Amino acid sequence: MARQLTHNCKCAYGEIRSLALSNSVPEKLAKLILQWAEHPLEMPGKRPYETAIRVTLTQEEIAQLTGTSRETVSRVLSSFRKKSWIKVKGATWTILNRQALEGLVTT
Repeated sequence: MARQLTHNCKCAYGEIRSLALSNSVPEKLAKLILQWAEHPLEMPGKRPYETAIRVTLTQEEIAQLTGTSRETVSRVLSSFRKKSWIKVKGATWTILNRQALEGLVTT
């Protein structure tokens, strides 16, 4: 149990550090979406380049995670949708252009 708690703590610190070191809100949001994409949903009929994820957080909660306002999260998500990088349908988000999101993320 102690090993699992240590692992969970290290993972949480890593995520916080990763988001805190990001330079811009689009980069922070792209990192968060790509992290969620590590555990994709199985969706019948999706195209091979698409990755579906379930997002149960509100925009307010996402804003808190990324250290910004809900309005900014809304604007950035709208921008991602207009560029056809993601598609949002309720709690199911589909990554349509993973390379574009990865291009926002600095290493």
